[in-house]
Order: sequence, then C-alpha cells, then structure tokens
Amino acid sequence: MFKRQVQTPTSSASISQAGMTRSTKDWSRPSSSSKPVEYGLASKGDTRLADHKTQETFFHTIQTRYLTHIGSFPSVPALDEQFTALSIASNNTYTPSPTSPSPTSTLPPDISTLQNILMDMRKLREGLLSSNRLDDFAKSAYLFITRAAILMSHPESYFPSIRHLLYVVHKQNPLSNPEVNELAGYLMLHLACSTNSYHDAYEVKLRFNVRDHRVETAVRALVTGDYWLFWSTKKSVDGYKSKIMDRAVKDIRKHALKCVGSAYHSVDVGFLEGCTGREWDILREEFGIAWEEEGDKVVVKRRPVGAGKSLNVKKEGEKQETNKETALGPNREPNKEVKKEVKKEVKIEQPAKPKIETGGGLSGSRWATPRREENQQTKGSDSWTQWG
Repeated sequence: MFKRQVQTPTSSASISQAGMTRSTKDWSRPSSSSKPVEYGLASKGDTRLADHKTQETFFHTIQTRYLTHIGSFPSVPALDEQFTALSIASNNTYTPSPTSPSPTSTLPPDISTLQNILMDMRKLREGLLSSNRLDDFAKSAYLFITRAAILMSHPESYFPSIRHLLYVVHKQNPLSNPEVNELAGYLMLHLACSTNSYHDAYEVKLRFNVRDHRVETAVRALVTGDYWLFWSTKKSVDGYKSKIMDRAVKDIRKHALKCVGSAYHSVDVGFLEGCTGREWDILREEFGIAWEEEGDKVVVKRRPVGAGKSLNVKKEGEKQETNKETALGPNREPNKEVKKEVKKEVKIEQPAKPKIETGGGLSGSRWATPRREENQQTKGSDSWTQWG
C-alpha cells in the first residue's frame, strides 16, 4: 500500500526563491474589457439592459458617441449632408437641399456611425420599456432620443418615443408644460406631414392644449393646400420642426406644380421657384417636367395657331337677304318652283279624365292617386290606390 504524501502549502519564501515568470502582456494597450459591451435587443431575449445601472451607463455612452460625432464636422452643411444620406438610406421620404453636392461629384458620406447610434437608441428604448421605468432618467433618455432622431429624420425612433412620453410617462411622472407643448407640436406635425392624418393632428391639439401658432399655421397650410403659407411658415420654425416639415415638401411641390400648370400659360422663372421652393433646373430633373424655357419665362401651355384671328361670321341681315334671293327669281319675281310647306297642326284628342266622386275617406281626398290605365280597363274605373 502506498502512503498518501502530505502536501504542505508553499510558503512565500519558496516563491521568492523560485521566482515569478515575467508577463509578456503589453499593458499600454487597452484591454478587451474596456471596449463597449455589445448589448442585444430585449425583444430578442437579451435582458441585460433591464438593469437600471446598466441603462444609465449605456445612455451616457450613447450621448458621448453622438455628441463627439456631431462635433467632428467642420460646418453645418456637411452635417446636413450626412443626415440627408442617412435619411435616404433609411428609405424615408426626404428631399435633399439644392445646395448639397451631387453624389457623383463626391464620395458618399460614411453613415455607419449614425446607424449604430440609432440601433443603440433602439436597444435602450426596449430596455426601458421592458423594465417599465418611468422616472426622471427615463424622461431624459426619451427626450434625448426624440430630439436626436428628429435631426436625423428617423421617424421610426422619434415617433414611438413621443407617444410613450405623452401617453404613458406623462400620466405617472408629469412633464412640464413647455415639454408637453414641444412634444405635442412635434406629434401634430408628424401626423400632418408624414401620414396626412389631419383629424388626428387636431385631436392631439385639443387633448394636450397645444399653444404654438407656427405649428397650427403649418397644419392649416397643408389642409388648405396653401403652398405660399407653407414655405413662409417653414422658414420661421426651429430646426426640429423644420426637419419634420421636410417630409411634406415633395407633396407640396407637386401640388404647386399642378396649380401652376392648370392656371397659367407662361410664368416667370422666379415666380415658379417661389411657388415650389426649388430652383427650376433641379425641379425639372426631379419631376421630369416637359415645359419649355424661353428666356426668363417658362412656357406651360402654347396657344393653338390662329386662335386670335377673327372668324368670318355672316350677320343676320345678310342671311335674310340670301334667303330672299333664293325665294325670288332672276327678274325679282316670285319663283314658282319654290313652294312653301305649310305645316298642319294635328290635334290629338285625349281621352276624358274620369270623374272623381267626392265621397268620404281617402278616395275623395287629394292624396288618392289613380292606377294605370290598363288596370282601370280590367278592374273598372272605380278602383283606386291609396297612400298606406
């Protein structure tokens, strides 16, 4: 039998004598644990974002990435160009500004960062919804997502956030009056500009008592088709409302072109650009317009040739003289061959109406109506139908 050897713990002295193996890891490089954790969607089964501390940490990460990316652009037009490219890639109804360069002249902007930020916002929204969090942090997170998504023209992100804030969070944790007025105005514009749901837009106005005359004017311009009022209102609103109104720009331009085409034969180029809010050259390529341009005017319709010439119409006196000449012979004598046709009036004798005996009941009243003549011949003249 073999005896079990007793293993004594290694002392610190023995460790120092044996020495420690030198680590070959480069500590100057960031470790893998410092990288942002990739969370999944709560709707797909990932429940890590249901924790409140994890939600707060992830929200601050999203804020930092978004603000860093926005601040990296040298000018506002460059940032608008990337927002436009993101909206087109998301299959949203958005018309880029005429000042933006064509995609053939420059390379398309890299929108992968913005797409990742939008996906992270969705993950956070689903995490907040799964945890049923309605505190102040949830309000601030939803407000940030709403405003950022409006600037990126992404209704799939800002529309559910606005509805959740107004219809769910506001009941448990009331928003301030300026916040309610702001969010309800965004919702009114989205319903009117994106889905043409004017009835729902006015329902939101009455429910939340929206007091923003610019939003009301924009909705009224869409309802009445007043494109001049729409363009003037779009210039006076802030950037968030203007981004939402961009979704109705194409329909307003099409409506203005139909109005001009049905009302004018020719218009000035400046007038047409004012009606549509777009330069004539870009407008013609965008809608495929076949109108011709002559100098400073655009010819909508051409008048037919000879439309302004006077027609040779004989007067009534000349007609009477020609009729007399045909009725008289060459020696100004009546032509015997011309015979006047005398129309004989044929009188058609109508059968006498049956006499109505004024008796009692409805048969003698003014409400009694006779039946057809066929029924009178078969059933006799004393049969009547009454109103029953």
